[in-house]
Amino acid sequence: MLSGKKIAILIGPNFHDEEATIPRDFLVAKNATVDLVGLDDSELQGKYGKITLRPDKTIDTLKVEDYDAVIIPGGGAPERIRLNEKAIKFVKDFWKTGKPLAAICHGPQVLISAKLLQGVTLTSYEGIRDDIQNVGGKWVDEQVHVDGQLITSRKPDDLPAFNETILEALTTGFLPDEEKDLDVLEALEMAIAREKGSQDFYSGVAEMINSEKVSNKFKYLATIEETHFDQLSEMFEKISGGRKPTANLSGSEIGMHKVSPDITTEEAIELAMQAEQKAYDFYRNAALKAKSSAAREMFQYLAAEELEHKRLFSMDMAAQGGQGHFQWATHFDIPPGMDDLW
Repeated sequence: MLSGKKIAILIGPNFHDEEATIPRDFLVAKNATVDLVGLDDSELQGKYGKITLRPDKTIDTLKVEDYDAVIIPGGGAPERIRLNEKAIKFVKDFWKTGKPLAAICHGPQVLISAKLLQGVTLTSYEGIRDDIQNVGGKWVDEQVHVDGQLITSRKPDDLPAFNETILEALTTGFLPDEEKDLDVLEALEMAIAREKGSQDFYSGVAEMINSEKVSNKFKYLATIEETHFDQLSEMFEKISGGRKPTANLSGSEIGMHKVSPDITTEEAIELAMQAEQKAYDFYRNAALKAKSSAAREMFQYLAAEELEHKRLFSMDMAAQGGQGHFQWATHFDIPPGMDDLW
């Protein structure tokens, strides 16, 4: 099921015995390649003294592009991993890919030190709840929680759900069932319609919102969605042999939500976050199904970009409530070229 997938599990001194080995054994049983990654090549003992492990790789040898997912178990290891600059850089760089990153128990301590949790919703061992909230994260008490690429759980009892969620993220992603089996042209038409809907919605909101900085953010993202729309339309024509997409592109809306003169900033941001999450889920699924490496790269890029937009909006939502600062968009990257995809 996971043949060809490669996962890194970050471990250090006093790693949680079960939280390191149970996900490893689960994924290996599904035919994945799993590397236990240490800060160095020293033999490590688990927190409860049940297990001794020697890392397969060291953090200074890792390449982000080699891995499909990263897992950070709990125990005492995250307190050591979070102090290692190379480990923090690797986690930050992997986060930018939009690929699944999973953490359980004390694992999110590494994400705190990497400064990745502002505007993110997650769960963890309850003892670090305040630490998460203090850096702008939203803590929830759930067996497993998914926010974009981030998968989190609280404790060893949650491992079965944690493992199954990682498996889903590596196989189909989190698309609704009715969208998982669409053929490529049907899926592209849906994506094209959604990009057009988002573009129109963002442009409409920019005209309605009084705040100049919020208006400019929506204008910026409307331009990004227009770029996505053009690229996907070009892709559709190449795959279909020149046929134009026939999706219904009319209406300034996300889903069934029209832009109205009385829309509030909070309502617009909430709808935008929902749309960006749907777009991320779609592109992640497309990347998982893509047979061309170039197409896979492009879809994964689009997934990561939609996720970054959601995070920008989530930070803005927190700022609206006086819990943070408005986040300006920081880049205007163009996804990989499409000339030689097909």
